[in-house]
Amino acid sequence: MIIPLLVLLLAFVLRLHPVASTEDLATCSPNACGNLIVAYPFWLEDEGQPPCGSPSFQINCNGGQAFLSRSLFGGYQVLEIFTENSSFIAVDNNLPLDDGCPPWWFNISLGLGLGPYTISKKNSEVVVLYNCTKQQQQVAPPGFSRMGCADESFYRLGGAYGDHQREQSGLPPSCRVAVVPVLGFADGSDYVPSMRQGFLLEWLVASGDCTKCVTSGGQCSYANDGTGFSCNCSDGVPPIDCGEFTELDSAP
Repeated sequence: MIIPLLVLLLAFVLRLHPVASTEDLATCSPNACGNLIVAYPFWLEDEGQPPCGSPSFQINCNGGQAFLSRSLFGGYQVLEIFTENSSFIAVDNNLPLDDGCPPWWFNISLGLGLGPYTISKKNSEVVVLYNCTKQQQQVAPPGFSRMGCADESFYRLGGAYGDHQREQSGLPPSCRVAVVPVLGFADGSDYVPSMRQGFLLEWLVASGDCTKCVTSGGQCSYANDGTGFSCNCSDGVPPIDCGEFTELDSAP
């Protein structure tokens, strides 16, 4: 009575992990937004369709440009995604990308909220001193240059992202501090072109099952409630990889 037992076991597995229909998985498949291919764990929001991924990786495609839906003012534009090393490049359009003269400065890390990604240590940093007291405005602190649009503000290029934390006590207490991560310095002197290039982020929470799924010939996606990982195979959606149904069917 081994065969009936296998049938019951397979039915139990399918009940826990029901096969998703093609419609359920349509928006989970890789999609293009302009020149960017949006693929797992990122996904494009589609009005009228159920979520198919973590809200942190939800992408809003606007005019061929991809934006993180759950970022500060929705202004974080995704330029490139590197799924092989769990990283992506983004530009924060909340920054003063035109002239470098914002109404206010802020730390980019705060705009990312509680997302499962961090600013990579591979970035360089632009350190900005602003809202300095009148006494501090008289002279630029060592290593800093005065901003052309604000007498009370100064900036400095250089160093790996995070270096400012080790020298926090050495920064003028009479100024507020903001830090902008950048990939590098476009011309070696101006911070605005550097901000336009964006910065590198790395995500921390990605299913360890994805590699196994792809290796087995499947496609990584989320269940249609946006909370659980699933592997989209040509013959269904088993919980981990495309070999599970075959292994059950061929068991002695």
